[in-house]
Amino acid sequence: MLDIKKNHHYVPQFWLKAFADSRGSIHAWDGKSVKVRSSRVLMQEDWLYTIFDNAWNPSDNLEDALAKVEATAASLFLRVSNPTYKFSADDRSQFCEFLALQACRHPDIMNRGARRARELGAFLANVHACKDEADFVSRGLKFGLSAQQLTAIYHELMAVPQSQLNAELDELHGLSPQDARLPQQDALRAIHEVEQKISGMCLTVLDAPQGEAFILGDTPLPQADLLHGFGLPLGQRTAIQATPSSGPQTGIGRRIALPAEVALINQTQWENSLHFVIGPDPAQLLAFAI
Repeated sequence: MLDIKKNHHYVPQFWLKAFADSRGSIHAWDGKSVKVRSSRVLMQEDWLYTIFDNAWNPSDNLEDALAKVEATAASLFLRVSNPTYKFSADDRSQFCEFLALQACRHPDIMNRGARRARELGAFLANVHACKDEADFVSRGLKFGLSAQQLTAIYHELMAVPQSQLNAELDELHGLSPQDARLPQQDALRAIHEVEQKISGMCLTVLDAPQGEAFILGDTPLPQADLLHGFGLPLGQRTAIQATPSSGPQTGIGRRIALPAEVALINQTQWENSLHFVIGPDPAQLLAFAI
C-alpha cells in the first residue's frame, strides 16, 4: 500500500477552496466549534476509492479516473464563477456528469450497496420460510428484480439446503467493503444512469445577492429523491439549482438568487451534513449552531 494514494476526497479540494475567505482560509464547523482547516483534511476518507483485484492487489485506477472528471469540473466551476460567463454547448453535459458522480461517490451511498446486498442475501437465504412462490416473488419485487427473475431464483434456491444458504449468507456478511466480489465502489456504476436522469432536469446557476454567501456541507447532494430537485453550492458566490422538467432540456439558465433561496440552500446543507460545514465567514456558521 506504500505506493497507493491514501487521501481520497469525496468532495474535491478545488470545490472546498471555493469557500475560503479573502485570505484563503476555510472555516469549518465540526459539530462543536468553528476552526480554520486545510482542504486536505476535510471531506475525505483514506483509501476510499482504492480498488482490489481477487488477489488483493490494490490499484489507483479508480482514483485516477475520478481525478480526470474533477479536473474538468474544476475548470467549469472557475468559468461559472464569473457572472458574465456565457455557457458553452459542453457545459451542461459536464455539469450533469459531475453532479452524477457526486450523487454516487459519497461514502454513505457507496456503503449502501453493501447494506442492500446483505438485505437481499438475507431474503434469499430465507427462501424456505416463504409460503410459496407467489409470496417469494411478492417480497422480492422491492429489490428491483422482475417477477420472471424471482421465479427462476425461487426454483433454484428451493433445491439448496438451508444449511448451505446460511453458510453463504455468513460469508456475505463477512466480506470486506474492499472485497472484489462486492466492492463498495460498485455504487459508481450508477453514474451514467443518474447522469441521464439529471440531464432531463432544468439547470439554473444562481448568483448570491450582495451581502449573501453560500456554505457547503459534507453531504452536498440529497441522498434520496434527487429528481425532486435540489440546490447545490458551487462556491460562496454561486450555486446550481436543478428542478424537475416536463420537456427536453438543452441549456443552462442564470439569475440572481433570492435571499430566501440562499437561506434555504444553506439550511439544507447544514441539516444534511454529518461532520463538517464550511464557509468563508465563521460568524455565519456559528449562527446556524445557535
